[in-house]
Amino acid sequence: MHLVFATTADGRAYPEHPGGSTGCIDGAVVGPAGLLDILATRLGLGGPQIPPVVRIATWQRKLEAAARDTPRFWTASLAADGWATARQLLSWRDALIEAGWTPDRLFDPPARLADLAAAERAGPELPGGRADLLREVITAIETGGPVDVDLLECVEDIEALAPGWRRLVRTLEGAGTIARPAATPAPADVDSDIGRLHLFLLTGQRTPLAGDGTVCDVSAASATSAAECVAEWLASEIEADAPGDTVVIVPDGDSALLDQALVRRGLPRLGLSPSSSYRGALQVLSLSFAVAWTPMDPAKLSELLLLPRPPIPRWAARILARALAEEPGIGGSAWRRAWERIEARLRDEVSRDADDTPGRAAARVDRTLARWRAWTSLGQYDRTTGMAAPDAIALCRRVLDWAVELDAGRRDPLLLCVVGAARALITALDALGHSPVTALQIDRMIDQAVADGLPDPSCHAQEGRVRAIANPGALWGTAHRVVWWGFDGTGSSAQRFPWSERERGALTAADCCPERPQAASRREAAHWRAAASNARSLVLVRSASDRGTAPPPHPFSQQLHPLFDQPSNAASVRFVAERLFVEERVPMAAREVVRASNVTIDLPRARSAWDLPPSLATRARDVERRESATSLEDLLTCQLRWVLRHVAGLKAAGGREIPKPERLFGNLAHAVAQAAFRPGEIPDAEVVRTRAVTALDDLLPRIAAPLLLPGYARELAFARQRVPDALASLSAILARGRFAVDGLEVEHEHDFGVVKVASRIDLVVRGPDGERAIVDLKWTENGANAHHAKLADGRAIQLATYSRLVEPAGTGAAAGYFLLRQRRLLAEAGSPLAHEEVAVSRGLADTWDAIARDGDRLTRLAGSGRGIAAGVSGADEHLPEDLAFAPNPRVCAYCDMTRLCRSVTVG
Repeated sequence: MHLVFATTADGRAYPEHPGGSTGCIDGAVVGPAGLLDILATRLGLGGPQIPPVVRIATWQRKLEAAARDTPRFWTASLAADGWATARQLLSWRDALIEAGWTPDRLFDPPARLADLAAAERAGPELPGGRADLLREVITAIETGGPVDVDLLECVEDIEALAPGWRRLVRTLEGAGTIARPAATPAPADVDSDIGRLHLFLLTGQRTPLAGDGTVCDVSAASATSAAECVAEWLASEIEADAPGDTVVIVPDGDSALLDQALVRRGLPRLGLSPSSSYRGALQVLSLSFAVAWTPMDPAKLSELLLLPRPPIPRWAARILARALAEEPGIGGSAWRRAWERIEARLRDEVSRDADDTPGRAAARVDRTLARWRAWTSLGQYDRTTGMAAPDAIALCRRVLDWAVELDAGRRDPLLLCVVGAARALITALDALGHSPVTALQIDRMIDQAVADGLPDPSCHAQEGRVRAIANPGALWGTAHRVVWWGFDGTGSSAQRFPWSERERGALTAADCCPERPQAASRREAAHWRAAASNARSLVLVRSASDRGTAPPPHPFSQQLHPLFDQPSNAASVRFVAERLFVEERVPMAAREVVRASNVTIDLPRARSAWDLPPSLATRARDVERRESATSLEDLLTCQLRWVLRHVAGLKAAGGREIPKPERLFGNLAHAVAQAAFRPGEIPDAEVVRTRAVTALDDLLPRIAAPLLLPGYARELAFARQRVPDALASLSAILARGRFAVDGLEVEHEHDFGVVKVASRIDLVVRGPDGERAIVDLKWTENGANAHHAKLADGRAIQLATYSRLVEPAGTGAAAGYFLLRQRRLLAEAGSPLAHEEVAVSRGLADTWDAIARDGDRLTRLAGSGRGIAAGVSGADEHLPEDLAFAPNPRVCAYCDMTRLCRSVTVG
């Protein structure tokens, strides 16, 4: 067998086999994992790979066992963060094992090495990792095991390999394998720019670059511009039928942006995708645990329900997500209604099965609902106290069973990854031997279980003459053209060396010292030089901004700087990608890129008047439409917003997001008020306060659970005091006016002829004269002045609507705002509710008359097919004359429809 070995060739490599243009039988290009797999299989040492999470859990148990009776150097760290300590020390242990260390190798070892040797002997046996397999393979070969490898070519200098791998190569050599350096391509002719670059790398001699196109340094303002530039150049190369392959080096392993540009030009995809632990199905495991802790976090449950493949059917998950957005918590009215809807639909679906008896159908529904409800059980375990290990294992099994059932034998890569992670976590929890397990420990274990993640399963390379590799060291042979994409920001990946001078001396004396970081950095720098030396044409691509950040220069670019910065270099050596956007014919890297200009299309501009579709105009004319106080305010504030929101039914994105704290406090205050006040006489202020305190604690986890999270402790403490105090103050004010409670959250509806109105009113009270009045509760931090101004200016549209809804026959009921945070009851002067009188320019009765009149005219305008954006200049010309509610110049400030009317241009 003929093998080519490079330490960076476990992914894609170029050339892809050692046979050159004639091909190869029984040969391969391999990295450390590939070489070890081949040798272990031939020696009969292969077996299932043990997940790192299992090894770390076992190692933590061994560390605890070793430190049980004797203090060790890790004792304090292990107590503070057991998992992180075990993970770090396991990496040290594996590096030692790879270098040849054993617990008995050193005589009179330094203290830390002696402690590690004690850990190796203590506790349960540690499952082997790659380092252990490497030592087993070396031992098996030394004892005569057959490997049947005739030739092993090493891309790197054998003496520059890490000690363990250098020993493996020498052991193979001793067993009869021919081990030699891989052939190094000869430098290009110095008459070309690429030859001059090769000469510079070999000798340091600087020769001016003539600009023949074999070396090009491309700079771009953004990664998007760089991708467009590279794709255009590759298209021109292919169109010119240039010989040989093009190799694209993508250091971060993510060719998505470049692939998009290539596909737009009909070129094959490179198909490189980085592994990610954040792909949809992989999140089910971590989110399932995240929702189990207390205080509960509805946002995590919402994330779980809104995954592309949630653990319950998507239709049911969306119903629950909407309930969470309405009332973030478990057990509230919205949550109960959601489950009632789900149960009704499920029973309807099951009832259609003619083979089921009613009893079996009901039992099936109950089992299904119980299984679905298990996914939404929030806040069962304290984060600090932890979760019992059997419970954690049961949760893992639930995730595992879900993934297996959903996969149904199709072998979906993502679902199989979930299965593997769940199984690994079950084994790790068992190996850890702890119960309960804290939230921090479980979070760390989950992160480790899914750490490797998975590349995008839909991302595949397509056939063509363009190859992609993720590491410069994987380019081990001659390539006609090399494009080094992302030639910036990627430096050395060497780890810190943890051993002291004395420890290093002891390890070196025993011939088992791990590789120093400097050696790894030198090998990495050699990869950069080799990639440039193997190229017969080199295009370096860098961008000033990638994902919104400015990457630092690549270390290799600093080595090349003396060559590229020569004043006598031809100007064409450096190329600015944005030239392609302004020039039709652009010479670049020995090709002429030809661009055809497109027709310029302007983005839609803001318009004050819009023609509505006939169907929308018909809906606006519908005499059965019912308006609410909110929709009337939208109608009078901006007629087009009313059309879009309330006639067309459009909603802003994020409708299933968990509400912001300010809205949660408002919802909570309204719900507490419902519990504190009851129809009948106003109770004593202290009674109201006591009821409010009790109700607040009861309602928090049901409708405002996010407020229980640590980040809102200060605001919650304020609300715990202010809401009961505010409601007690309101009860005292109402009691002094001898009011009685008539109803809370009362639905009122009335047909006024020109408009039908239906709204829910917070609090309706009845005075000593039998007349009703309305109290509209408001929780606002900075809006007190705004509500005062609405009353004073005669623009209290919602209040005027409530007033007339309650008393439609007369001039309306008295009404006022009660500002909960400020404990202020605002009402117009002369109102029986006026605890704080406001002088008004237009009373609520006149305000309602203006609402009805303007609303009718604006509705008719929409019915005629016209929509008017009040915040756009020129709207006055299209609105009816003499409107009582003139357009507000700040109407667009808090509107979520501005991207449609273009009053605020985005992008």
